Amino acid sequence: MTINNIARSHLLVPLCMIAGVWMGEAMAGTSECYAIEDADKRAYCLAQVKRDSGSCYRIKDGDNRNQCLAEIKGSRDRCYAIKDHDSRKACLARTR
Repeated sequence: MTINNIARSHLLVPLCMIAGVWMGEAMAGTSECYAIEDADKRAYCLAQVKRDSGSCYRIKDGDNRNQCLAEIKGSRDRCYAIKDHDSRKACLARTR
């Protein structure tokens, strides 16, 4: 091993740890999502972990579905479809 490779290997571990902490719940993985009993919450969790909007469409509650789609797709237009005023404002603030 060269000094350059040793330095890289010692730097890689802290960087991975920082990335893991930064990603928080996204690092939970799909197995933790499947353990959630509530179907809407499970679909939301899977959408977040997989970054897949297809899981959002399984959410029955329309406002929560639109919130999920706004977050995953990063589009504010879904926020405007949310009926609850406070939830709509929060959605718009998050998707700036």
